[in-house]
Amino acid sequence: MATLDLIPESAFKNRRDSMLDIGAYTDLITDASESQRLITDDNISKRIRESSDPNEAIIAVMGGTRQKAWDYLTALHVQYSAGGSLDSLRVFFPEVVGSWRTYAEYHVMFHGTPNAGGRKVPHLDLYDDDYWFAIRLTSFAILLGYSNLLSGIAALWDYENDDMDGLLERMVAPYLPNRGAPPDTCTRHLPYFKTLKIFDASVDERAALMSTYLDEWYKASRREPYYESHTKGRIHNYLGYWSFEAAAISVILEIDDFGFREKPFYPADLAEFGRQKKSIAVDSFMDSTVSHLRSEANSPCPKAGYWMTPAKPGSRRYFQLGETMPDVATDYGQTIWQWDIDQSNPAL
Repeated sequence: MATLDLIPESAFKNRRDSMLDIGAYTDLITDASESQRLITDDNISKRIRESSDPNEAIIAVMGGTRQKAWDYLTALHVQYSAGGSLDSLRVFFPEVVGSWRTYAEYHVMFHGTPNAGGRKVPHLDLYDDDYWFAIRLTSFAILLGYSNLLSGIAALWDYENDDMDGLLERMVAPYLPNRGAPPDTCTRHLPYFKTLKIFDASVDERAALMSTYLDEWYKASRREPYYESHTKGRIHNYLGYWSFEAAAISVILEIDDFGFREKPFYPADLAEFGRQKKSIAVDSFMDSTVSHLRSEANSPCPKAGYWMTPAKPGSRRYFQLGETMPDVATDYGQTIWQWDIDQSNPAL
């Protein structure tokens, strides 16, 4: 199971966002670690099995899995701001998506209990603050090379939302082509509505429009949950100001970001990472079985290629078919080798 390691204080000075507070960062990563420790399949099964009130147990499990999903996405965001490696974020991202899909499963179960009163609400309400969850999940999938996970992410916001969103649908359209024509409106108006004209513009106009979008992004975000979160009394909620959607759009539309890559709020290195993974990500969407290959230590390699393990940073290496996958002696626990969807040779 992938984790995000806490960045030590000595390395925290190299964080991507200088406003990030080390105490707040530590608390947020610790929260995610606690969720990982407590909200497990075994504990969920035990909670439901041993409860004298099945409905109450489902409510409790739904709340716990929802908190885990929140904690995981928060940890991914703040780890980027703190200077975490992009490879480590990519290894962790399937865990993030998995946490949201688990929550969705129990959220649906809750809707079948008397406590729901026959009322169903979205997993991600696109007219509310949940939009920020949806836009980050979608952006990270594109930027970290996991377009094969976009179908599951879109299913989260499809549930009980009556309206489609213009930006989200445009972002997934290259990977999920059968969802219909995106609308010309956004469920969450600012700042996101301004991105639609970038998609509609000619190729040579897009860079200038994106530059303007980034100039206006923070002020236009004044109704978003992250706005002014760096201020006194809110710093414990500050994750770092990043327009992840701007980077994802630049990757999708192949916009040259030379003129705006140094602007505040633009995660330029993540955009470059996304460009490198783009063709690989599309291929992996067509072969999601391969992208989910895993192998325990001391087992024969099931497929020749590059593998990595979250038990050890920089572990990526090539294995021949049938070669024994070694154990890595760390405090991480059991060594699980994961197929790297990026099968490029770094020597070339």
